[in-house]
Amino acid sequence: MKSILMTLVVCLSASVFAQMETNTSIFSKNQKIDQQGIEIYSTNLEMKAHKKIGIGMVTGGLTGGFGLNGEFNLEPQNALVVGLGRGDSYNSFNLAWKHNFESEYLSLYTKVGYGKWFNNNSGANSASSNDILKRVLTESEVRENKFNTDFFAGGAGLEYNQLEGELAGVNFFGELLLMTEIKRSVYLPTGSIGVTYFY
Repeated sequence: MKSILMTLVVCLSASVFAQMETNTSIFSKNQKIDQQGIEIYSTNLEMKAHKKIGIGMVTGGLTGGFGLNGEFNLEPQNALVVGLGRGDSYNSFNLAWKHNFESEYLSLYTKVGYGKWFNNNSGANSASSNDILKRVLTESEVRENKFNTDFFAGGAGLEYNQLEGELAGVNFFGELLLMTEIKRSVYLPTGSIGVTYFY
């Protein structure tokens, strides 16, 4: 454990010194500007090569009710997606790997991920108000509203990427997923929609 922490500290230090040498920050806005001064990209992958971080909102899918989404473009084709969500009777956390296919404004992507939905409060809102939870929880878990369930999901989606102008980096998406509850092997088709802004 100690060696892992030391390696992490060394890597972070090297990254900070590299940023100081180039006088840029990882949070500085990296843009591609044409001769008329307009931000413009020819493809979705070119935009994601310049704009590495996306923050947005999502509903459905691994997030469940409604949540915040973060997307980190490790490469233009591959991104790490992290989400935090909340529903009527639960909170959720998810982590996913997204693969983007090159296109222009409309582009396809695939996604695989893991999600955890949990609650240990017996409040007024019940897990019975959620169709997915009703299908995977026991009667006791629904009645007591105390549960901790894990999902694996895979699927595909379509996104619209704004590639030019003041709104360059705005991304609207919709996806279809097949979720399975890991312990009970229940298969659940679902979907999600959302918006992300890359900067």
